[in-house]
Amino acid sequence: MYRPAVVRAKKRACVEPWVIGLITFISLIVLAVFIGLIVHYVRYNQRKTYNYYSTLSFTSHKLYGEFETEASKNFTEMSQKIESMVKNAFHKSSLRAEFVKSHIIRFSQEDHGVLAHMLLIFRFRSTEDPETINKIIQRVLHEKLQDAVGPPKLHPESVEIKEINKTETDNFLNNCCGTRRNKTTSQSLRIVGGTEVQEGEWPWQASLQWDGSHRCGATLINDTWLVSAAHCFRIYKDPARWTASFGVTINPPKMKRGLQRIIVHEKYKYPSHDYDISVAELSTPVPYTNVVHRICLPEASHEFHPGDEMFVTGFGALQNDGNSQNHLQQVQVDLIDSKTCNEPQAYNNAITPRMLCAGSLQGNRDACQGDSGGPLVSPDARDIWYLAGVVSWGDECGLPNKPGVYTRVTAFRDWIASKTGV
Repeated sequence: MYRPAVVRAKKRACVEPWVIGLITFISLIVLAVFIGLIVHYVRYNQRKTYNYYSTLSFTSHKLYGEFETEASKNFTEMSQKIESMVKNAFHKSSLRAEFVKSHIIRFSQEDHGVLAHMLLIFRFRSTEDPETINKIIQRVLHEKLQDAVGPPKLHPESVEIKEINKTETDNFLNNCCGTRRNKTTSQSLRIVGGTEVQEGEWPWQASLQWDGSHRCGATLINDTWLVSAAHCFRIYKDPARWTASFGVTINPPKMKRGLQRIIVHEKYKYPSHDYDISVAELSTPVPYTNVVHRICLPEASHEFHPGDEMFVTGFGALQNDGNSQNHLQQVQVDLIDSKTCNEPQAYNNAITPRMLCAGSLQGNRDACQGDSGGPLVSPDARDIWYLAGVVSWGDECGLPNKPGVYTRVTAFRDWIASKTGV
């Protein structure tokens, strides 16, 4: 016989109201304590950036004139030595976790030596007393630099520091050549379909426009002069019809200037690609900002080597014979030695001593039409960027064994100086 299951009713347990109230009260206390701990942690572990302008006296077996010029080899070597000594001093102190970097901005001559003018950047907990921080920094420099091994010979007792704000720090850095702010420089396949650039990544890039249309790239070398390619001005010669814009977009630009003078290298003769360099003078100077300032120019004796980190940037086409882009693109490229670039399967001896090749022998990483005149740049050991080349020519865009060809800037360093004073 079918027998249905017997369902037994359960008694419901009753919870007294005072128990519910107690549980709610305890839960609120636990939540309040938890929130309090988070607030305490954030407050006491939040770090604030402190910037300082510092001077440090030293003596060297080198004469001041040997490292007086910014971006010269001697300037870079002296700066790197002093920055390294300062870094080691803080890393051996109680401030090793708070120290971010030191940066030499210039040197000046004294009666009994040379003064290094330097920025110091730290990150301290926001609860720290600024006056106490200043005393600790000064004490560390006085004590730890005594053990610094030269040359140069530092004089720690001469150290003076002054706290400055972010605007003052930015102004100092923007007046140094080759400095960058936002530095993502993520690997991309090519400017042809490559990655877009953030504001401030390549602050020296300019767009040259004829009657308002982008034609070429250019590079800011001081507040009034640009370096570009000679072939950009082969047909379009009237400076009054050219404008230069700055920023990561052509429209809208961060700044815009007219051109008042264009100087093409005297030995440039179309259709040859040799001597493909020019300089252009802006109608009015541009003020340096975080997103618009100058590149460093290498000395004529400077050598770039295969394997050096290099980037090329531009507003050029995403494919061969394509249209220019409104947003600046970047691509990392490899420097290729001229012997390889002159092989029959590459450019078959068309590369002169005034040119260099960069890209990839496998293809895909290259500049393209509309990038002409723009910068090929490389950093030194201090992460200061130099103009190595000017986008000149190539066989289409991104083909195997056909890397981009650039005007070699070091070969024209003296010519640039003779025309611009830079």
